[in-house]
Parts: sequence; C-alpha cells; structure tokens
Amino acid sequence: MLAASADRTRLPVLKPVVVFGVLAFVLALRVMHLSSAVQSPLSYQPGPDEDYYQRFGAAVAAGVGEHSPEFTFMDPGYGYLLGAVFKLIGVNLFAVYLLQTLVDTATAYGILVIGRLLGRPRAGLYGALLYGVTSTAIMFCAALLKEICVASFLTWWVVGALALYRSDRKLAWGCFGVFCGVGIALRSTLLLLILPALLLPDARKPSAWAVRAGIMILGMALSLAPWSIRNFHAFGGLSPLPHNGGIVLNQVYNAQNPESAIWIPPFVNYSHPSEIWRGYAAEAASRTGRSLSPPEVDRYWRDETLAYMRQHPGQVLGDMARKSFAFLADTEVPNNRSSAEERLFSPILKLLPPPMAWLLAMGLAGLVWLAVEDRRWPIIAAPIFVSWFTVAVFWAEDRFRFHAAPMLALCSGIWIDGIAQSVRNFRRWQLPVFGMSAALIGATSLYLGRQFPPPAVRWDHVVWGYIKMGKIQEARSLAERVELEEPDNGPVLEALGYLAAERQQYDQAVRDYQRAIVLRPRSYLAHYNLAKAFLALGRRQSAADEAKIALALSPSADNQALLTQIEAAP
Repeated sequence: MLAASADRTRLPVLKPVVVFGVLAFVLALRVMHLSSAVQSPLSYQPGPDEDYYQRFGAAVAAGVGEHSPEFTFMDPGYGYLLGAVFKLIGVNLFAVYLLQTLVDTATAYGILVIGRLLGRPRAGLYGALLYGVTSTAIMFCAALLKEICVASFLTWWVVGALALYRSDRKLAWGCFGVFCGVGIALRSTLLLLILPALLLPDARKPSAWAVRAGIMILGMALSLAPWSIRNFHAFGGLSPLPHNGGIVLNQVYNAQNPESAIWIPPFVNYSHPSEIWRGYAAEAASRTGRSLSPPEVDRYWRDETLAYMRQHPGQVLGDMARKSFAFLADTEVPNNRSSAEERLFSPILKLLPPPMAWLLAMGLAGLVWLAVEDRRWPIIAAPIFVSWFTVAVFWAEDRFRFHAAPMLALCSGIWIDGIAQSVRNFRRWQLPVFGMSAALIGATSLYLGRQFPPPAVRWDHVVWGYIKMGKIQEARSLAERVELEEPDNGPVLEALGYLAAERQQYDQAVRDYQRAIVLRPRSYLAHYNLAKAFLALGRRQSAADEAKIALALSPSADNQALLTQIEAAP
C-alpha cells in the first residue's frame, strides 16, 4: 500500500493549459446557467431560507437587527458573508450569484489539487470535469443558499487535511483550526469534522500529538469566539452555535411526524425560518407559562424531543434507515430550490442528467478502491460521512446530500482512472470487482429512486415569480391552468386573488382569498390581502375582522398598520 502511494507521487503533473481548460469549462457552464437564471421567474420568488438570508444580510449591512432572536436562530456565517457583499455594493443578488459561481469553480480546482496530493492527477482531472457537469452544483450557484460555500469549504478542508497529514508545522495546524471554525459558522453540523481533524497528527507520539491537536483546537476557538461574543450580547449565551438544534430536532422527531418528513407543526404559519422561530418560541412560552430566552426555548424543545426519541427508539432508527436509503436513491427531495422546476427555465440543466445515480455508483466504488490503496482515504470519506449523517439524522433533502458531491466526483475520477489503468495493465481482478461494484451501486440507486415519489412542481413559485417580474398575463394564464388541474392549491388561489385585486375585480378577489383561507387558515398574507379587498369594497367590519386575524397570526408592523388604517377609515 505504501509503495503504491510513494510511486504515485512521482507521476507527472497536469499541464497548466489542461487545468485552465477544465476550469474555463466549469465556469462557462455556470455562467450560461446564470444568464438564464436571471430571466427565470424562480429567481424572483425566493425560497424560505433564501428570503431569510437576504433579510439577514441586509440587517448585517445596515447594522440594525442582526442580533435579534430571528437572526441568531440560523447559522450566522452565510448571513454575515452576504452582509459584507451588500455593504460593499448594495443588495445585489446577481453579484452574489456571480461570486458563488467563482467559488464553485474554485471547488473544481480544489478537486484537481486533491488529485495531485493523492498522487492521482488524472483522477483529479476526471473528478473536476464530473463535478463541472453536476447539475445540482450548477443550480445552487444561482440560489441564495449556503450550499455552494459549504461544498467548497469541505473540498478545501480535504486539501488542508492532506497537506497537513503527519505535518509538524505548528502554525499550519493553528491556521487549519481557524479554517475549521469558519466551516462551523457556515453549518453547525460541520462540528463532526473535529474528530477526523484530531486524528491527523501522528498519535504514535502522544506528546507531539497533544501539542498539534491543542494548537488546532485553539485556532478553532479563536475563529468561533466572535460568534460566542455575538450570542452573549444577544441573549447571554456563550455557545457559538445558533439556538435552533432542539427546534429542528423536534420538527423531525415527534408524534405528528412519524416518518421524519419535512414538516411544520400547526402552531407555525409558514415553513420559513423566521416563522418557525416565532411559532416555536410562542408555543414554548404558552406551555411553560413564562417568557423564555432563545436558549431556553431551544432547550425546552430539545428535552421534549429527546424524551420522545427515548420512548420510540425503534421508530427513530427506522426513520434514520429510511433517510439513509433516500441518500442512496436516484431521486430528489427539494426544499428551497428544485431541479424539476429549474429545468423548466434553464437550457443547461435540461441537457444534463440527474447526477446522484452515477455520482454514487462510481464515487462509492472509487472510495473503496482508494481505501485499498491509500491509508489517507478517511480524509476523503469525511465529507461524505458528514453529508450522510446530516441526511440520516435530520432531513433527506437534496441540498444536504449535495455537500458530498465534490468528494463523490473526485472518487468517481479515481474509479475511472483505475478502470483505465486496469485495462492498460491487465489487472484482471480489479476490473470486474470494481466495475461490478459500481454497477451494483448504480442499480441499487435507481431501484431506490423508484420507491420515492417524484417531486411535484410548485407552480405557485412560478406564478408569484411572474407577478414579481411584472409578467401579469403569464402569471394569470398559468394560475388559471393550475387551478383547473389542482383546485385545492391554496397558494395559487392566493395568487389568483392578488391578480383579481390588481384588475380591481374585488368580488372575485374575495372569493379566491376565501377559498385559499379554507385550505390554509394560518396564511396571514391571505387574511391581510382579503382585508384589503373588503376595504376596497367598503365592507369595513369584514376588513377589520380579517386584519385582526392577520395581526394575531403575525404581529408585524404591516398588519398593525392595515388594522389602524381600517379603523380610521370613514
């Protein structure tokens, strides 16, 4: 094993023109998708997390409200990164998408670097090309989500870990610890990387290991200290982590959600981080009979959830197993962005196949092949493990599985390179063993994919996107078609009500809003808009009743202003 690794270090490096060509190809695909994304209605109707982080970044840039419980609820790193961009150039989403396109191209370069560090430059080349055509990576470049940054962090974490493996450079260990802290600020589950990071120093020399591990932990603590200070000023907590762990766990594991599906409880209005925080905080205060600080709210729901998990261990393990199957399945579980929707408007994504079946087939087989030949394979496996753990414990969402994509692409490159060398060098056992392994994994992924329903297109996102683009006719035509096919689509009925009000057909708007409220009684936006429609019809008492419901569901300044306006009307 060691001899093979040593021989690989003498392999010729890739020519600069080849590296440049690969990176230019990766960048070109993303820029072409970005050019279509800026004209897509989906870019004008952000998902819940996208809206949250846009508002979070704007609060950071303005220096107002960024320490509120609403914005200490989620991981802070991406919000502050957006805040820095917004501070420099204003709230410009296109600039963010362009920056993420460059970051993702740097991820492809990181795969090339990992291939060189492993002594497998051709594998790095193949891996970078495969990552370049991974449709989910291209899609997330034009989304206001942290996924591109997390995937890039994991890639460069592997680069740093390989470069530091058994190193005695103390300053480098400290810098690596700082870098680990940056990742934890991006996504809290990256705390799981601490264990493999601690195994990088040579444990056969305990005193030297203790020094290097201590320096790395010190660097990590230094990097996380600003978030601890922020949380201390915000609500008196010393943890650098957001106060959402217990709440998220409760969303996943509770008696009303027996399959750990993506779910919100009845006391939450919308599947939006701000609404989730408000709903859970209000419910915890109601149950305990007192006002609770953000850490106390989180602790209450964590205790509730852990008690449920202890009472139903079989169900919890079964849920984790089911989500592990979803991790391996050739399917999509969308949340904020959906490939099924994006393909409707992106010529690039239309041409590219869904990536998970072939990434998993070649990637996992390539990882096993690497494990046979190189003792550093756990470093490559660590991001894949973190991605699987996040899916298995929390939600089987595609954005969490995407975090494994760079290393799966690299391992796919290792598999392709190994197959090619086996053919050239007549390594007869490797070709059938690893070839059949990839085929079996791919077939399993395809089979599992058929066990999950295909994702439905959320037509209300498209309709509202057209409305915000000013394409009213397209919005109306699509909404009316969807209403015929899906008469119980509440969000589309709300859009129809809005469109009717825009045409000053207030009677029709009232009917549409009332139908929508029957389907979604906690939609305070529907109550708000219904109140405005009643007011336009001169039905002041009905308008006031609806405005009061909207205010009770969401005590926002807009809802209060509408009620005040109605009460002051002659």
